[in-house]
Amino acid sequence: MKKTLIAIATLLALSLTACLGGGSSEPTKYYTIAVENIQAPTSSAYADKRLQIRKFTIEPAYQRTNIVYRESAYDFMFYDLDLWASRPEHMMAQVASEYLAKSGLFKTVETKPTGKPDFEFLGNIVAIEEVDEGSSQYARLAMQLTFRKTESDQAIWEKSFDEKLSMDNREPRTTAETISKLFGKYMEEALSEISSQN
Repeated sequence: MKKTLIAIATLLALSLTACLGGGSSEPTKYYTIAVENIQAPTSSAYADKRLQIRKFTIEPAYQRTNIVYRESAYDFMFYDLDLWASRPEHMMAQVASEYLAKSGLFKTVETKPTGKPDFEFLGNIVAIEEVDEGSSQYARLAMQLTFRKTESDQAIWEKSFDEKLSMDNREPRTTAETISKLFGKYMEEALSEISSQN
């Protein structure tokens, strides 16, 4: 009986400590991909066409909001308290739509079309991660972008990208900024090459 009372008293003390903020837990932080300033094409053969941004896809290992970091080809780890604001494929599709809308290449750019679109823009993310190699840190973004006629399996333009960009520190905010720069670079190339298609 005495042991039971001691156990109950201990549990109550621990519960009270947790309720009063006795723990030292850090707050969760959230990060997003942002639109960069890029060079947009000056003309397009699609100026009177409608474009739909389709939902991006992502490799299963990255289907989460946790930011991934790796210290070797064999490691695959997640930050517990540093998260993407939403899943990467949703953020990337939204940012892609902003780039395409600002480019002026199309009459309309929509994620949910109000009319039948003429073309579709799709993306598949292969890897989005922080890479820590000794004293060096990198952000890596590997993905495929596709531009095609609506409901067609034949791509008008398609390209795979996979680059690492050096970072000054191992901070999730820096990872988000560097991933944004990489995606801006990919989108600048995509816009330039799509604008020259006939």
